[in-house]
Amino acid sequence: MPSKLARPAPPYRQIADEIRARISSGELQAGDLVPSVRSLMREYSVAIATAQRALSTLRNEGYLKSKRGVGSIVTTQEERASILGDKSSGAGKVSPAGQYTKVGEAAIGEASERVAAALGLAPGAPIVQRMRMSYRADGKPVSMATSYFRGDLAARAPLLLSVESIAEGAFTYVANTTKCTVGAWQDQFEPGIATAAQAEQLGLGEGALIMASCRWIYDSRGEVLEYCESFGVERVIFEGAGVQQALVLKHC
Repeated sequence: MPSKLARPAPPYRQIADEIRARISSGELQAGDLVPSVRSLMREYSVAIATAQRALSTLRNEGYLKSKRGVGSIVTTQEERASILGDKSSGAGKVSPAGQYTKVGEAAIGEASERVAAALGLAPGAPIVQRMRMSYRADGKPVSMATSYFRGDLAARAPLLLSVESIAEGAFTYVANTTKCTVGAWQDQFEPGIATAAQAEQLGLGEGALIMASCRWIYDSRGEVLEYCESFGVERVIFEGAGVQQALVLKHC
């Protein structure tokens, strides 16, 4: 049976992907002017509707904004986060209103047996790990998560080693930078009792109930883009295929 044909993305998407990659790599900085519609028409030999749709796509994603009398310019990370509404793009996870996240650590490490198995690597292989805490508006911590990526991605996606938040989400940034497509994700949840360290990190009492979770995000080839382990309290909402589900932990 012949293999499936690899069909190219629509022209507007290819143009948007190239401009987005230039922004993610730092080639285009906040405030920089991007090519106009007419410039894109000449450079890529496309119709005006195609060029307009490429820029419109990037504006909808939060990468660009229109400036009267100037054209389309690159947004700041803060503007991008505001436009995106603090959503984890693509995976369907919605951050509860009134919460914010801080990246506490971003570094190269060695894969434990558990992480290596999740990423399809050998134990001890180099990995990138990003630890972040989520807080309520009053500053109370509600969850802690650590994401793991293959070590070779550090050179291709350098923002993974920054403690600044990545507005579009780390796995979307990796996908855009490496020019791959997010294919699927898998989540596992398990309620449990917080360890002494976990209780201290979340400001909970000893023996508090928490929700532990693991997430795998795959590209279209089935390779793991990101593996994440997290634990926390409160509610987690997932939306997909017209269905909304909520997992709620209550502490009395």
